[in-house]
Amino acid sequence: MAFFEPSSSERRGLIVLVAALILVLVVVVVTYMGRSGDEPRESLVVKRKAEARTNRYYAVEERRFETFDFDPNTVDSTTLLRLGFPPFMVRGVYKYRAKGGRYHELADVQRIPGMTNELWERLAPHIRIDRKFQYVTPAPRSYEQKPRVEVKEQPLVPRDTVRYPVKLNEGTVVALNQADTSMLKKIPGIGSYYARQIVRYRERLGGYVSSSQLQEIEGMPEDIDQWVSIDSSSVRKIDVNHATKTQLVRHPYLRVYRARSIWDHRHNKGPLQSIDDLRQLPDFSEADIERLRPYLEFK
Repeated sequence: MAFFEPSSSERRGLIVLVAALILVLVVVVVTYMGRSGDEPRESLVVKRKAEARTNRYYAVEERRFETFDFDPNTVDSTTLLRLGFPPFMVRGVYKYRAKGGRYHELADVQRIPGMTNELWERLAPHIRIDRKFQYVTPAPRSYEQKPRVEVKEQPLVPRDTVRYPVKLNEGTVVALNQADTSMLKKIPGIGSYYARQIVRYRERLGGYVSSSQLQEIEGMPEDIDQWVSIDSSSVRKIDVNHATKTQLVRHPYLRVYRARSIWDHRHNKGPLQSIDDLRQLPDFSEADIERLRPYLEFK
């Protein structure tokens, strides 16, 4: 048994060898742990996700589109996508057709917004536009003489004198304060509209005292004076001291402000004695007083 016992020097060598092996093992373990611990676990997770996402983006298989005959006026959205139309072009085609648009010829399809050379060169030979959507080709003009059509003379239709009254002969006049709209429409240049305007303004005034007052109606013909006569004896006057405020305001030469002045004077200072008293009121000029003179009375 003494033969197998190591000597002291052998034991030291064995201890040194074991220590060296342990040291090498520790160095290997520390190195591995150092490399794996450089990055936090969270960073590794984010990195792996990014790599997976990158691989997903670049690993998509290229989509293959189909090519077959189609009519752009009747094809549906699914078919357009199969042909390679992007979704935005499909929406454009549908909006165009919804508004009544039609593709009459190949050039119309080529002008679809978003059309590329690649898509056009692939699909152009397969576009089939139905005849009902195509433009009509004009027939060649025939130079053959057409048969002469005999036009028969139509019988004369009696004139509608209500809608189209016979106009007055030159030198004939109309009594302006007595004429109705039918009579006024016989004046050259006066139709239904202006006849009504003349009667309406006559009612508001109380009657015309001069043919020049017709020019106060907008658009009235300037030569109407020669077709009318004036009888001012039938002019209706306003009793200034007893008229209501509405009656005063309604007259074209008084209106709101002048009517209010008369009304305030009557209630604060008493009745007016004559037309000269209007000079004491605001808003009355000499021209206004002279225009009102035929239409006012003071009782």
